[in-house]
Amino acid sequence: MARALLPAVLLLITTLALALGGCDRARGPIIVFGSPDSPRLRRAVAAFQARLGAGPVEVVLAPEFGPQGRETLRRLRQANPRLLVVLGAPALMLAAPMVKQIPVVFGMVADPYFTGAAYEPARPDLHQENITGIASPAPLGPALQHGVSLLGPGAWGFLYDPTDGVALDLARRFETEAPRFGVQPLTEASAGAATDGPGLERLLNRGARVLYLPPAASAARYAPLVLEMGRRLKVRVVSGFPEGSHEGAVLWVVLDYPKLGEEIADLARRVLAGERPRTIPLAEKTPLKVEVDDTLARKWSGYPPGIYEGEKMEKAK
Repeated sequence: MARALLPAVLLLITTLALALGGCDRARGPIIVFGSPDSPRLRRAVAAFQARLGAGPVEVVLAPEFGPQGRETLRRLRQANPRLLVVLGAPALMLAAPMVKQIPVVFGMVADPYFTGAAYEPARPDLHQENITGIASPAPLGPALQHGVSLLGPGAWGFLYDPTDGVALDLARRFETEAPRFGVQPLTEASAGAATDGPGLERLLNRGARVLYLPPAASAARYAPLVLEMGRRLKVRVVSGFPEGSHEGAVLWVVLDYPKLGEEIADLARRVLAGERPRTIPLAEKTPLKVEVDDTLARKWSGYPPGIYEGEKMEKAK
């Protein structure tokens, strides 16, 4: 008799353990786990916290490389949070294989399909059962669209660091997408400060009339050089780099990170209200900030070929 009852007893114990674990999680903290740290991530986190309105939020930021991120995530997992908000592709690549039960909402990830959290771009409803989120590709297409509307078609130059995965991916996208907008893509690689200046000069010598500054971390290294060229009217600059000053860029097209933080908070509130992540398809959202430097645009209008037209600039806004 006792042996016959053993499976039922084990099932009851397992059920009670899962129920108690769920109760503990319902009382657990809300944790934001982000990597890598950056001003854009902090702007998104601040907007997320302001929008969420669901009690205190613990924010933990980890470096992109090294063992600290994995060790930090193990500690956070032990806290049994009721929701883990994962920001940044490196953070999601850590969380996807390590977090299988805790509800996860991710954001600030350009392509979740190589992180292990999602499986097929054509099927955003297919993803890890405890995970849902928002994909936000770098706004290269909008930069090309607004840039051509403002400056006209022609040759654009793109300097990229081949050791930076984000930059390398954007360079490949640039070569594929630019011709659709009437832009001839010119690219040069540079892996360090010593070769940045010569790489930019090669782009100009090859005929680039516009330089595109990408939203990659490595672009911070040569952004001052590019923007100085723009201020000196050596070349037109379209910037997609969200950090620091963009003075010298005739056009600035970046993700609106506070707005993105609010979008992530809205999704998190749905999960906190009881929706299961597995029932929520992944979404793609790219809220934008677009600014035109009127003074630079007017100055460039006197340089052949005449490119500045007030009507076009209004459209670019």
